[in-house]
Amino acid sequence: MISSTNRKNPYIIGRPIYEKELFFGRDNLFNFIDANLNNNEDVILLHGQRRIGKSSVLYQIPNFVGGDKFVFVYFDLQDKARLTLAEVLENLATEIIRKVELKQDNIKPPLKTDLEANSEIFSEKFLPQVFENLGDRNLVLLLDEFDVLSNDNPTSAIEDFFPYLGSIISNHQQLFIIPVVGRRLDDMKNLLNLFRRAPNQEIGLLDDKSAAQLIAKPAEGVLEYGEDAIAAILELSAGHPYFTQVICFQVFQQVEAENNWQVRSANVNNIVVDRAIKSAEGGLTWFRDRLPVPERVIFSAVAEAQRIAAMKPTQVVKEPLTLLKEYGVVPTESLFQAADRLVEWGVLDTLESSELPLEKVPRYRLKIELVRRWLLKRYSLRGEVQELENLSSEASHIYKLATELRQTLVTLTSVIAIYEQVLEINPNHFKVLFDLAEAYLVLEDFGKAIEFYQRGYQVNPILAEDGLVESLLGYGQKLMEQRKWEIAKEQFEKVLNLDPDNTLAQERLIEIKQPPKRKIERNPFTIGQPVAPERFVGRENLIATAFDQIYNRSNLAIWGAPGMGKTSFLNLLTSEQVWHSQDIDPSTAVIVYLNCLEITPFMAASFWRRIIYLIREKTEDDSVLQNIILELLKKPKSTKDHLRYILKKLGQQNKFLVLLLDDYDATLNSHSQYTETDIEVFLTECRNLAHHSEERKYLSMIVTSLRRLNEKGFSLTTDGSPWYNHFGFQRLTPLNDKEIGMLLSGMSMTGEIREGIEEIAGGNPALLQNAGFILYNTIRSGETISAEVFARDFFAATKHFFQDTWQLANPLEQELLMLIALYNLKDRVQKIRYDLSDISVVFNHKERELMDLEERCVIKRTVENTNYSFTSAIMEWWVIREIENYNAETFKHREKLFLYFMSRQQAEQVINVINYLSKNKEATKSIVKWVGKLAAYLV
Repeated sequence: MISSTNRKNPYIIGRPIYEKELFFGRDNLFNFIDANLNNNEDVILLHGQRRIGKSSVLYQIPNFVGGDKFVFVYFDLQDKARLTLAEVLENLATEIIRKVELKQDNIKPPLKTDLEANSEIFSEKFLPQVFENLGDRNLVLLLDEFDVLSNDNPTSAIEDFFPYLGSIISNHQQLFIIPVVGRRLDDMKNLLNLFRRAPNQEIGLLDDKSAAQLIAKPAEGVLEYGEDAIAAILELSAGHPYFTQVICFQVFQQVEAENNWQVRSANVNNIVVDRAIKSAEGGLTWFRDRLPVPERVIFSAVAEAQRIAAMKPTQVVKEPLTLLKEYGVVPTESLFQAADRLVEWGVLDTLESSELPLEKVPRYRLKIELVRRWLLKRYSLRGEVQELENLSSEASHIYKLATELRQTLVTLTSVIAIYEQVLEINPNHFKVLFDLAEAYLVLEDFGKAIEFYQRGYQVNPILAEDGLVESLLGYGQKLMEQRKWEIAKEQFEKVLNLDPDNTLAQERLIEIKQPPKRKIERNPFTIGQPVAPERFVGRENLIATAFDQIYNRSNLAIWGAPGMGKTSFLNLLTSEQVWHSQDIDPSTAVIVYLNCLEITPFMAASFWRRIIYLIREKTEDDSVLQNIILELLKKPKSTKDHLRYILKKLGQQNKFLVLLLDDYDATLNSHSQYTETDIEVFLTECRNLAHHSEERKYLSMIVTSLRRLNEKGFSLTTDGSPWYNHFGFQRLTPLNDKEIGMLLSGMSMTGEIREGIEEIAGGNPALLQNAGFILYNTIRSGETISAEVFARDFFAATKHFFQDTWQLANPLEQELLMLIALYNLKDRVQKIRYDLSDISVVFNHKERELMDLEERCVIKRTVENTNYSFTSAIMEWWVIREIENYNAETFKHREKLFLYFMSRQQAEQVINVINYLSKNKEATKSIVKWVGKLAAYLV
């Protein structure tokens, strides 16, 4: 099940680089800092993009700068934005004493209450005492996330901290500061005003030599990198340290799985890139989300232009604005300027015509190839273009007034004049574009209607089809039947004719022809609880990733749909046998599992208290730690600092904490006693504990959630790093054919039931466990199970799963599921005809929602990746039943939703079909047999 290895993945993701031997490059930057410090420059300002390695640079400054003349104190401002000036100064004083190792008998940090009365205590009393203890050495404050304190929140230290910092620097010759910010300097006027004359330096991409060292040195003696492999990695990462680490992390896993420790360019393949993209999802999302809307659109347009150029290199490559015109976008001043701003911000490169013939290359290219590939996977250009509609609040306000007027007796001509005013203010307001086209059509001004429909066809062909020709978009997709087996024996023989080495088909033929005869004493399948580690199947790569993160004291966020085995996976990580199989001694770890749903209602203090209590249970033999924990539990309110103290004590015993947090989503739900502000504070405390605190080297967190963490929690701003960026990201996917075979091995069943299980379970571990449980009980009793009985028993056991899946979908997602079901049923409803041949265009425009449903394993793309089908045939059956149970009130609501993303004629056609099916239930009984072999027995 789990392969053993003596080699550990040396590449670090999810935390700064604290180790000197694992840090490479930045020589010029350190020389710059050293020269300015020795030149008595009291402020040296560093800046750079998120994830470029700013925190790592700060941690490494003491290793490369200053010699014995300077004492460095790292201080993270990430979680200080909401504190008062007094609270920030109290924390800073405490950190100075701890880092400089000053004895508190000689010097004590000023208290918050005293600082609130007189903040000058810090400058006039505390700092002189520090300098007296330092002698002729200077104090250098390394201030991380400095731009967190650069907004206009009057309740925090922001308004006073900058001026105060400026005053103490001017009053103390032994004090120096090196702040680092993650925003563009021209966005932070307050900061520039304070440090106008301060030398500043950008923390940018690594040069090729340093990046090559970052690739090869950590794995020296284990991996042998060929020059072609290093070049391939650099081509993807462009020397960006975080993305370089992420790619190398996945390369290591790949070659480890193949047991081939010589890395060549072939190892840097699409599988590695896809895994790197998934692992770096949080950093990649932040890379895009910090951009204004025009820059996002140009960003995607350049990525799309590069994709087209790669597919058709002999054709002239369009510049971004030329490409956008094909999508119905009118170039505006903000779009004209966006590309140049992206070049200035270091996101795009300009390709000069002197280097290559202009007609064969795009004018711009994304600086980092890995970012480009992620962008194409996650954000289509057509979806990004839609955001241009909201650029002008004035246009949106006028459009709202026009929409309200259209419901009154105001003439259509008057409304048209207002619509055109909206379009003049924002030429890319697409809703008004379609409203104008429809209005001119009503007035039978066909020339104008065609003018607007032609552009509307570029924006959204499905909405423009009533006024123009049928859609010719290259994104059109045809429905493909999913591959199905006729009977088990015949099907597996057919598979072997196509692929003689298919081991799964060979195993199944042996099983069918020679069913094993063995006495089974108990049902090996698990329902209603986590799967025991010894019965856990598959997930080898994810297991290796989790233990790599544990080994590096990093953190991992795992997300997946209901039933995907999140709890079972965390349970697996508590097994000592599994730890030994990964060559890690479990006795060095305190392994704590907590389902966050157990804390009801969720409160941060309750969470910290519960964790501390669980640590107490896991360390009963440690009398010293037991006494410490008992004293902490006596305190009226538990905090993360209490856990931080316990981590410190664990570290002194050469131990560390592995925190396994199930249903981490529960921490992101507010209530009357746990506000959104409380959530933000809690999450930043978790991040500080796992990312910046001194005790983070004694902690590894692995959490699970239903959705990506970057899609949950409070809204992000540009003031600081995302709260989730200390995690690597991994998704639990459905089991593949080989893993399904392992799970159901040894089971004797008919071909119809075998095929039916694949249709109704769709690789979902929980559904497969239920199917196996039912079959096993029948086999053990000596009965012969029929497809009809099995289908009904299975549905009775799993009905709640499909009901919850439907109810958890939002109204728009439900609409899309109905459209997929109706499209599969076209030409099968005998007494009514409907044409949804171009419904795939609707899917193009709702790609994000469909991708979300796909990632939740409700639907899947066909083998040819051209359209969608249901992962489970029973889910499709459920959707048909929902259609059948519609009533008049539901129709009225659904019609409005359909009109949101379909033409009126198309929406009316769909509503008519639903109406017919709801009134003619016999029709659904006759057509449901098309859904799946076993679902047909549920009619």
